[in-house]
Amino acid sequence: MINLRNISPLASSAAILPGHALRFNIPGVPGVEPSSASVEPTNSDAIEKEQEVVVHGVLYKLTEEDFATICQTEGVPLAYSLHRCRVIPYDGDGKTAGDDALRRTMSMSTEGGNTETMPADENNSSLKTNNEQPTKNDWGVSAFTLRAARKKWREGEDIPPSQSYLNVLIRGAKEFVLDESYLQKLENTPVGKTWIGNGLSEEMLRMAEQRKKS
Repeated sequence: MINLRNISPLASSAAILPGHALRFNIPGVPGVEPSSASVEPTNSDAIEKEQEVVVHGVLYKLTEEDFATICQTEGVPLAYSLHRCRVIPYDGDGKTAGDDALRRTMSMSTEGGNTETMPADENNSSLKTNNEQPTKNDWGVSAFTLRAARKKWREGEDIPPSQSYLNVLIRGAKEFVLDESYLQKLENTPVGKTWIGNGLSEEMLRMAEQRKKS
């Protein structure tokens, strides 16, 4: 992200986002880079089928200029739309640091009332309690992520990404020591067929890193 988008984050941290799923639903160029990833809020059916629907990733603190650069280079609003959410920074660097931080945060927010996790809506993920406490602003950090801009992409089937694209995600997961279970999930993601090697994402990243050094 940093080299590809030529940004300089003020701070960064591994983080976990509950009530959302990593999707590969942004169409790309077939046979080259078939798809790109997005982060989509999950519905109640998905939550019932899988108890912990979460996305692990990196939380960046950006200047206004770098935030605008991200939006421009990622294709907002044509390919992606900004999605406000609340994330939980990792606490520690163990193999389950993200899941541990999530459990601690949810446990703390249930004190004084019975809490149930609600499906995320179009604008936010939230918590609701039987006595209206705590509110959705009592946990985590307010942030933006990117979801598919078009409804048909959100509701359609995922398109397997190239191995090269997936390798870039896996590399980032290792660099920020994301939870071992999530790394394994990435490594087991099905990939699509490509005509040119494994895709172009890793080469694009390599070129960006070279430009950064020069």
